[in-house]
Amino acid sequence: MRRVPAWLVGAAVVMVAAAGAVLVSLGDSGDGAAARNDVAALSWDEVSSRAEGQTVRLWMWGGEAALNAYVDDVVMPAAAEAGVTLERVPIDDTASAMARLAVEAGSGDDDGAIDLVWVNGKNFEQGKAAGLWLANWVPSLPNAGLLPADDPTLWTDFGVATDGQEMPWSRAAFVFAHDSAVVSSPPGTFPELLAYARDHPGRVAYPAPPDFTGSAFVRQAVQALGEDEAFELLGQLDRLLWGGGDTYPQDQAEIEQLFASGEIDLAMSYNPNFVEAAVARGSFPASVRPYVFDGGTLSNVSFLAVPALASSPEGAMVVANLLLGPDLQAAKLDRVGIPSVLPPSQLPTATDASPYRLADYGPPLEELPAARVPEIDQRWLDEVG
Repeated sequence: MRRVPAWLVGAAVVMVAAAGAVLVSLGDSGDGAAARNDVAALSWDEVSSRAEGQTVRLWMWGGEAALNAYVDDVVMPAAAEAGVTLERVPIDDTASAMARLAVEAGSGDDDGAIDLVWVNGKNFEQGKAAGLWLANWVPSLPNAGLLPADDPTLWTDFGVATDGQEMPWSRAAFVFAHDSAVVSSPPGTFPELLAYARDHPGRVAYPAPPDFTGSAFVRQAVQALGEDEAFELLGQLDRLLWGGGDTYPQDQAEIEQLFASGEIDLAMSYNPNFVEAAVARGSFPASVRPYVFDGGTLSNVSFLAVPALASSPEGAMVVANLLLGPDLQAAKLDRVGIPSVLPPSQLPTATDASPYRLADYGPPLEELPAARVPEIDQRWLDEVG
C-alpha cells in the first residue's frame, strides 16, 4: 500500500501499538523538561544566542523527494546562516516518532532524540494529552505575527486547540483533476458530479474509505452538503461509479492509474501538488489541469512541534521561525507546490506560474474533529460500501 505524505496524514493516522506508551506522563521525567519549558519565556535575542552551535534534528516523513530537496537545499543553508546545524531524519510514519517520544518520556531521558517533528491530527492530540510537547513556544516566534489571528485552521488541529504547542507550516487542500483535452467543463459541485456520473456511467471513481484519499473525499462531501445529504448523494452515486459499486479503487495510486489510462475522467488528491508531480514524471498528459469544487475545499494545516524533551529547543525555535518566514514559505510553494500558511500578501511574487498549480483554492471547508473521522468512515462502510 502506498504511503502518503505526513503533512496529509492528520487524523487518518492510527498510533502503532508501541506508541501506546504515549500515555506516560512527563511528571516522572528529570528536571530537563521543566527547564526547556522556560525557553518560551526568553527574549528572541536570548533564544537566538542560545541556538548558535546547536544541532536540530527534524523528524519528518521522508517519502517526498521534492520536499526533502527543499529542506536540504534551502532550509539547511538558511539554518546554517543562523548558526544552527539542521539534520533531516526521514521516517516512514509519524507514529514512529511518537513511539520514540513515549519511550523517552517513560525512561526519564532528558536528552531527547527529536528536536522538531512534523505532526498533526491524532498524533498531536495524543501527545498534547500526555504532555509531550514544549509549551507555549509558538507566540515567541517573530514570524508568528504574520499568521492571521482570525483563521481557525491555524490555531486548531482537527478540532484540537494548538495552544502554542505546534506551529502552522503547510496547508493541504483536496484537489480534483481533469484532462482539458477530454473534459472541458468538469463537474464543480457534488450535485454536478452525480449528474455527470448519470450521463457518463463508469467514468467516476474514488477509493473506498478508510483509505486516506477516499475518506477525505467523503469528508469533503459531508462538509459541503451536511452529513445526511452527503450520504444520500453518495448512495445514489454508488452504482454509477467505475466498478458499478461492486469494487472500488484501493487508493490514490490506483485512481491515478485509472485516470492516466483513460478509464475514468477525474482524479483527486489531498496533495495540492499531485497534478504537477504526475505531469513531471510523465504519468499524466500535459493537458491535465487541477481544480477545486465551487462549494468549498476540504483543507487542513500541518504543523511542527518541539518535544518537551528536545535537546536543542532554542535551535528548533530558530529553524521553525525560518520555516514560517515569507522567503522560505514562498520557496516551498515554488519548489514543492505546497500552499503557504501565510496570506498571499505576505509572500514574495512567485518566480513563475504553473498551469498545474492553483493560485486560489476557494473557501476552505474545515476538517472534522479527529474523533469523527473513523465514525464517518464506518458510516460509509455501513451505508454505501
